[in-house]
Amino acid sequence: MSTSIPGDSPYPAPSRLGVGRTQWVDFAAGARAIAPLDPGSFVFGLAVGALVQVSGYNSVVGMSGSLLVNAGASQIAIMEGLRIGAPLVVVVLTALVINSRLALYSAAVSPAYSGFPRRWKLGLAYLMTDQAAAITLQYQDRYPDPVRRRWFVLGASLTFSCAWFVGTAAGILLGPVIPSAWQIGFIVPLMFISLMVPSLRHRAEVVAAVTAIVVAVVFKDLPLGLNVIAAALAGIGVGRLIK
Repeated sequence: MSTSIPGDSPYPAPSRLGVGRTQWVDFAAGARAIAPLDPGSFVFGLAVGALVQVSGYNSVVGMSGSLLVNAGASQIAIMEGLRIGAPLVVVVLTALVINSRLALYSAAVSPAYSGFPRRWKLGLAYLMTDQAAAITLQYQDRYPDPVRRRWFVLGASLTFSCAWFVGTAAGILLGPVIPSAWQIGFIVPLMFISLMVPSLRHRAEVVAAVTAIVVAVVFKDLPLGLNVIAAALAGIGVGRLIK
């Protein structure tokens, strides 16, 4: 016996929590897909939490930053800006510029989110990270049904963000337990490489990726991380031309 959700595929009868077994299976699949990246999220969160402690910020405020911003690079920029006494407007603009890359991710995942209800779009927008967006793009064709896809995306996005939140909390409590010699700043680019390389299947994608890398390196001295935005736009432009 199964019930149907209007406009979506049939599902087994829902549990007392209102969520059927199939939804939890898809949620778990999303969690498994992003699981290899969760340790990196936790460790990076650990470093950001330690920065909160050593910088003398209130622990509640520091943890609230992770919960509200949910973006490590901009959180570090905010804390550093406040620490050196930069004007608040400069601190806010810096964070917005760094996080402007998420607008590109939003455009990229828009087709995958197109069949989602508005409340799901808003919730998943909050949970969107670089890694969750990449996993969504990598797996969207395997989930043509929007209901199954949204539960998969939720599983990936929520568990990755939870690893970040837990890491931040642990860093605030424990302080700088990671030796600086570990150079954990490399964790983020390594995660991107592990996601990007298997997904490059066409010539346009390869050329776009190479273009973005070259532009990011050439313009590495641009302030506010603008080299990343320039690299993304250059890669998109070249990829579109080749297609």
